[in-house]
Amino acid sequence: MHIAGLFGGGLHSTTPDGWALDVVSPEWPNDRVLLSADGDIYKDPPGQGWWHVFHSNYSTFRAAGFSPSGLTLAVATSSDLTLWTRPALNVQA
Repeated sequence: MHIAGLFGGGLHSTTPDGWALDVVSPEWPNDRVLLSADGDIYKDPPGQGWWHVFHSNYSTFRAAGFSPSGLTLAVATSSDLTLWTRPALNVQA
C-alpha cells in the first residue's frame, strides 16, 4: 500500500487503464496537477488528452495520486483534501 505524508512517501501516479498524473510548477511555488488519458501531456492540446485539474495557489501542495484501484484521485494541500471518483475501469483484456 502506498502512503504519502509530510516526511515522504508517494501515491500511484498511473491507473491500470492508462490514466496518469503529472505535477508541474510553472509558477513556483504554485503547483498544478495535470491528468492525462494516456500518460503523455505533451502529445495532445489541453482538453484533448490531458486536463489541468488542480491549481495549488492558496495552500501548500502536499501530494497527488491515485488509489491502488485507479478509481479515486486524491490531491492534498496544507488545508484541503480533494477527491474525485469514477465508477469503473475500462481495461481491455
